Amino acid sequence: MNTQTYNQNYHLNFADFYAGIGGFRLGLEAIGWNCTFTNENNPDCIKTYNLNFNDSAIAKNIEDLQLNKIPDFDVFCGGFPCQPFSIAGQRKGFQDSRGLAINNIIKICNYKKPKAIFLENVKYIISLNQGQILKQIISSLQDNDYIPFYGIIDSKFFQVPQSRPRFFMIAFRKDLGISSFIFTKPSYPEIHIENIIETGDYSIPISRKWHEYIDYYAGRINDKQLSFVLPKTRISLERSDHNIDYDNCIYQIRSSGIRAISVKRPFPTLAVSASGGGAMIPVYTKERRHLSLLEIKRLMGFPDHFSFPVARTSAIKQLANSVCPSVIKHLGLKISELLC
Repeated sequence: MNTQTYNQNYHLNFADFYAGIGGFRLGLEAIGWNCTFTNENNPDCIKTYNLNFNDSAIAKNIEDLQLNKIPDFDVFCGGFPCQPFSIAGQRKGFQDSRGLAINNIIKICNYKKPKAIFLENVKYIISLNQGQILKQIISSLQDNDYIPFYGIIDSKFFQVPQSRPRFFMIAFRKDLGISSFIFTKPSYPEIHIENIIETGDYSIPISRKWHEYIDYYAGRINDKQLSFVLPKTRISLERSDHNIDYDNCIYQIRSSGIRAISVKRPFPTLAVSASGGGAMIPVYTKERRHLSLLEIKRLMGFPDHFSFPVARTSAIKQLANSVCPSVIKHLGLKISELLC
């Protein structure tokens, strides 16, 4: 990526752990940071990552890494596994083996001694187990000579057409003497869903059932006129925006029901099913189709040219599990101001 338009004084080396498809890397390379190492254990994510960054990373579990083979880096970056902490999961926290990721992070940082640790996770990590999970993470970092700061940041303030509040933690090595870090938000206007719609993109058509659902929720037909029996969770809309136009809205499909979202606001947090996936892709009622892969890239703040060598539903799952690059870029600049 071209970084010549940014101040080269912001140059830092970072390692991209729990890399996914590269949301951290997109944001940090945009401000001149250099990626020295990548780790991700999902083979399909690695395919996407390598294609877009011209890299040759190999899928590998973080606990299997040889620490002496990892190049030096200034900042440890990672959106560590969120399933143990997510409201969409079982929220087992450290009882889930993936919840022990912080131990692997500490182990690597004790060996490599980076200047900073830059982490992301779901916002519910703050309140899980009455806050005990967060206390354990903070205590672990402090016991290993890092001073942590954390906050919740919503992507809708960063020119992303999605309200995606996420937990971020940035910890600085104690000897650097950094005593504060403020998680500010910029003053960009919100971008609404209607601004990222690619009119006429019917690349993911809806099923016959969905045509009937659209007419049913708009009040044109009743349940007796449907060709199928309504599931209990779909007899009525779970939630609907105020004064919504049901013929020009987005249906967000969730396991608990269907929500009608106005196109005149940012989309709620994008999530897809851990299995299947196709049925969870949002529906655009005006054109009676699912949102396209291009539109979902835009919902996540990824560039249009970002490519996927995997099946479409896999690509959408990868995006839904990623971080929004513009938020990472903003926080990266603030880290740079303190370290450079």
